[in-house]
Amino acid sequence: MDIVLCRRKHAKVAQLALPPISSQPYGAKLAFVFLLGLTLVDPSFAQDSKEDYLNTHNVGRAKVGTYAQNYANQRIGDCNLVHSGVQEYGENLAWGSADLSSIETVKMWVDEKANYDYNSKLLSLIHVSLAQNSQSDFVQAHNVARAKVGVGPIKWNNTIAAYAQNYANTKIGDCKLEHSRGPYGENLAEGYDTFSGVEAVNLWVAEKPNYNHNSNKCVGGECLHYTQVVWRDSVNLGCARVKCHNGWMFIICSYDPPGNYYGERPY
Repeated sequence: MDIVLCRRKHAKVAQLALPPISSQPYGAKLAFVFLLGLTLVDPSFAQDSKEDYLNTHNVGRAKVGTYAQNYANQRIGDCNLVHSGVQEYGENLAWGSADLSSIETVKMWVDEKANYDYNSKLLSLIHVSLAQNSQSDFVQAHNVARAKVGVGPIKWNNTIAAYAQNYANTKIGDCKLEHSRGPYGENLAEGYDTFSGVEAVNLWVAEKPNYNHNSNKCVGGECLHYTQVVWRDSVNLGCARVKCHNGWMFIICSYDPPGNYYGERPY
């Protein structure tokens, strides 16, 4: 076989029909490897140098970083954990107080390892990274609101989460927003279909304009869900989310110590 095509422009490459490598003479093997771009036959040809390979890769890599920065800039106004919806790249999101570092962010994602069931392949992982219903999603949504008023972070507590889950399970049948009257502070929410934990917390936080700190009262609407979210002494959190028979999502977050004590300020 004439292997001169190996030394011509790459536009011709796709037209070659080579038998299996094992049946080729040494020269043809070299031609095939070159066509795959794995070795360099003649470094004098344009766009075949080490720098060419590196530059081409780095241009592509830089595009990913540019895309991430552009999308992050779009979220400056609301800071909502909403995925960009572009399928070209995988995507992880996080939020936190002003001093949340990139290393802390990655560690939060890595800490989700305990939620990944290897036997079910990627299902639980997809649920955690996309659905905004993981432990870290609930915690982050609370801590963003708390940080804005100078309140320390809240942390996840498995005992409280188990209580929340048990109560949520009792609401699957009717989905009524009825408090459990248990030992913890408590916020409830419900929404249709894909209503997420983060959306529930954002709903409670949206009551902030109704809270007047000077008078320590709700003015113009409900505010006690918000004050529980930012209650300074409530430092332990457990939440649960279930789908009711009517198709709605029931969400509960429980807090310890409980907040909203009469006559006391949340912060």
